[in-house]
Amino acid sequence: MSRPEPHPVQRRHTRRWLAVSCGAAALALAACSTTPPSSGASSGSVAEGPKVSGNLTVSYLSGTAYIPGAIQSFTGQNPGLKITTTQAQSNTYQPQIRAQLDAKHGPDVMFVWGGSGNAMATKVLAQADELADLSQSPWVGEIGPTANSLVSDPSGKVFALNSYQNPTGVVYDTEAAAKLGVKPPTTYSGMLDYCKTVSAKGVVPIALGAQTGYLATEVPLELANTLVYSKDPKFAEHLADGSVKWSTSELWKSSLTKALQQYKEMQGAGCFADDVTGYSDTAAIQQVASGKALGVDVISAAIPQIKQYAPNLKMDMWSLPATENPDDTVLTLNTGAAYGVAAASPNKDAATAFLNYMGQPAELAAAAAANYGLPYTPKADTPVPDEVKGVTEKYKAGKTALWQTNFWPGYQVKQTMIAECQNLLVDKQTVQGAVDAVQKSLGDS
Repeated sequence: MSRPEPHPVQRRHTRRWLAVSCGAAALALAACSTTPPSSGASSGSVAEGPKVSGNLTVSYLSGTAYIPGAIQSFTGQNPGLKITTTQAQSNTYQPQIRAQLDAKHGPDVMFVWGGSGNAMATKVLAQADELADLSQSPWVGEIGPTANSLVSDPSGKVFALNSYQNPTGVVYDTEAAAKLGVKPPTTYSGMLDYCKTVSAKGVVPIALGAQTGYLATEVPLELANTLVYSKDPKFAEHLADGSVKWSTSELWKSSLTKALQQYKEMQGAGCFADDVTGYSDTAAIQQVASGKALGVDVISAAIPQIKQYAPNLKMDMWSLPATENPDDTVLTLNTGAAYGVAAASPNKDAATAFLNYMGQPAELAAAAAANYGLPYTPKADTPVPDEVKGVTEKYKAGKTALWQTNFWPGYQVKQTMIAECQNLLVDKQTVQGAVDAVQKSLGDS
């Protein structure tokens, strides 16, 4: 699942140094250069590797909170290195960076997605020989098998630094909820009642930026995860070992069918705004910030954008229930920021050194905190941001599942899911028709 697209003017300073940033136009990549600061500021106690020099290009998504500060610190440690950065929103970033890589003049270091959900997903790029093998990097053994599996090929070669994961669910205004007299629902029928109660008071219960492709799929995929993993907690493992296939799994097909039926029921209960496909991700977030909506279904990396529009908003997160048993509900997680090195990079030494810098424990923690992410492996003392504390119990108990897109055979399946969900919302497709289209796109996988 792609990360949310932060607003082009969004800028966040997450460290004590001045973050380096570039403006990003909505339809074009923007670039800037960093010149080494006079003294090397650091995010904390981090080791300095061998010095590197030369020129390096780093591309990432607009508004990424951690990267500018990391670049400033790394160039401070390596005064002979000049880094040029480019950034763009994901719908622009994906085709442009992929085209550059195909032409062998892409960035040295780039933001990539885990899995195979789009043209800039690690598994897709690795299969096309666009990424350098990072299997010998010092951080590989520390990241963990789950994180590494999303950015590796069938032989086990690792092609990206997969740094953290982001919880997904309904981020809501806690003070507004108290005034409306509602609490996060814990059952599916309770969620429908919640929507009816809130919408009757002239407030949108769950803002949804369904115009922004992937956001049209979030709700049904979250529901489907609960329907699948409540019955088979090891479904992902079974996919990995080949004992289960998307194309033949009755559990998956029946869960997708029910999830899409529930999606339409939620729409009928007034859970979303009228003309929901007319709202972009930014427009949906602005609904919450302005008080027109009580919550918004997003990945937690979008929280800084909400704060940009409503700095004093008190918020929390709840997971969409799909059954009448609260214990069934699964927290859906999105792969956070991952970074790879171009196979054609003329300065691989500097590029891999930068990734090794970001792969240190202190830097991984800083990246997660800046983007409201969580470690792949929870511990009893793992801090959970206040803005998503409502999902703490599910996260620490391991009742979680990654987006299905991480395990699908190619990004064409995701594009099919987007189109079918958008058509379903405007009554141009039936549930059965949508299921058939998605299953067909999965092929024999």
